[in-house]
Amino acid sequence: MFLLGSVAALCLAIWTAEQSTLVWFLCSAVILVAGLPHGAYDWIIMRAQYQSLRLGVVVSAYVALVGLVIALWLMAPQTLLALFLAYSAYHFGDSDLPNASWLYKVSWGGAIVGLPGLVAAADVQVLFAVLTEETVAQTHIGLLGALGFVAAAIHVWIAPNRWMPALLLVVYGFVCGSAGALLGFTCYFALLHGPTHLTRWRDVLNQRGSWATTLLSCLVIVAIAVAVWMTSGGDGSAFEAVNETTLRYTFIALAALTVPHMALLSMANRHDH
Repeated sequence: MFLLGSVAALCLAIWTAEQSTLVWFLCSAVILVAGLPHGAYDWIIMRAQYQSLRLGVVVSAYVALVGLVIALWLMAPQTLLALFLAYSAYHFGDSDLPNASWLYKVSWGGAIVGLPGLVAAADVQVLFAVLTEETVAQTHIGLLGALGFVAAAIHVWIAPNRWMPALLLVVYGFVCGSAGALLGFTCYFALLHGPTHLTRWRDVLNQRGSWATTLLSCLVIVAIAVAVWMTSGGDGSAFEAVNETTLRYTFIALAALTVPHMALLSMANRHDH
């Protein structure tokens, strides 16, 4: 699915070569529509593993963490972006490869987060500037890319079967370099990370999901839409500005939801074992 999506992403990049704002909008939509359900499944996990008072405490802590991350991002966006990248690297490895060694997990996540900085540095710098509304130093992007390369090399070297992770990372890097970092990440997040997570926890809990996961996903999308509309002053005419704001709020939402998501999965993994 990821490989087919990568081919589609390359075709889309060729078709929209002069319409980067359209690609940003499409990527934001795909990340939200395809990615949110795997986060919304947290409600199913919480309900399956906690009852009554403990469930209420866990839900309250989850919501409080979401609010805290949003507040901190608005106050110190570059610091939170750096932390977001670091804990995303851990989360991607831990979620995609739950039974692997610590080094194998971290090297996978580090490659996913870092490789775009190596193969699409200028693109990443623009994206980071949009996300933080501040200029991010090129040296920081270079460091991110170097870490991504080292992580990818370690991951492939220690892999039991080297050709599969090597193929996935080469395809991922090629899509990021050819079609853009955002499009490459969208393929990974929507077509590899999200489905892997959902499949695993649906099998563990033997539950497909419920109307609640759909409702929670819709609520996040509505909240982002309202925030974008309010920020733009209710004027949707400036398409590029609205796209940048949509992308910024999409990633702020991802950052805010990823922290409690990771904490919950860590507790759930311990409970499962």
